[in-house]
Amino acid sequence: MSYLSRMEIPGGVAALRRQQARWVCAGTLAAATSLYAASPFFTLWSITSAVRTHDMGSLNTCLKWESVRSSLKNQVVDGLIGPPHADDELPGFGESFASSAVSNAIDEEVRPDRLGTLVDHLLPQGPASASYHTWSAMVGLLGRVHMHFTHPGVFEASVIMPGHENETPLRLQMRIHAFQWKIDRVELPAAPPEPLIEASAGPVPQPLTQP
Repeated sequence: MSYLSRMEIPGGVAALRRQQARWVCAGTLAAATSLYAASPFFTLWSITSAVRTHDMGSLNTCLKWESVRSSLKNQVVDGLIGPPHADDELPGFGESFASSAVSNAIDEEVRPDRLGTLVDHLLPQGPASASYHTWSAMVGLLGRVHMHFTHPGVFEASVIMPGHENETPLRLQMRIHAFQWKIDRVELPAAPPEPLIEASAGPVPQPLTQP
């Protein structure tokens, strides 16, 4: 065997090792991407499980409370007094009072120690509510959830809640906080907005008369 032939073997081994390293890197990246894409679905499943078992301790760890309270305040205030004013327009006294009252009420009611009451409010009341805490019912509820990424770090889910079929869906927005998906925005079911009726400024058509 010539000297050149002896040099080809180490070169082939090095090329093989480089190819293996590229495959390992590609496989690791694909696995990490898959885990990241699946992680909010696992979190949503954990939330559903916590609701089913009424495990408020586990559910509490999935909530970013300050952000949740802020989103609820915006939703309730907008429903009561309309969207915010322009920067150069000051709100009236009544609007400021209503906004402060809503803010104080949400701060008082939306707390970790009242989480169980808030969850119960979203589910049907009475004897029929027990059926929504079975595995089959919760899996069926999760199957009706519309879920999607709106941004690489933002995940949203919406679902028509039992007992609120004639209202808007419950919407949850999740973001990653300290390497964990947490709910940071909640939009509660509400009555759908009334359709706008546009008035026509043109002439009113006259009925046809027989000659």
